[in-house]
Amino acid sequence: MSPDPKAPITPTPRERELMMLIARGMQNKNIAYELKISENTVRAHIGNIMRKYRLQNRTQIAISFALHAAPPSLRRDLANGGGYSTTAAPAKALAQNTRVPTAPD
Repeated sequence: MSPDPKAPITPTPRERELMMLIARGMQNKNIAYELKISENTVRAHIGNIMRKYRLQNRTQIAISFALHAAPPSLRRDLANGGGYSTTAAPAKALAQNTRVPTAPD
């Protein structure tokens, strides 16, 4: 029996790891370094994620991860189209941003 196409697909732990690093803005080279895998393997994982979740680019992967990782109350607010302050939230998020280690050249 094939899975229900309407059922939500849960990312594997490795997919979540990759999605998180993409959401942090890391390049494939840095993701490969961080996960101790080759850049080709990173590209393969990204392609699999895009195919599995029907996404078209890295930005959609990052958004998907952010929504999946968000607390249920925030997901509910976003689904209802509201509850977001446009002034303090982005500045606060930028202030909390930490530097991501990069791979050596």
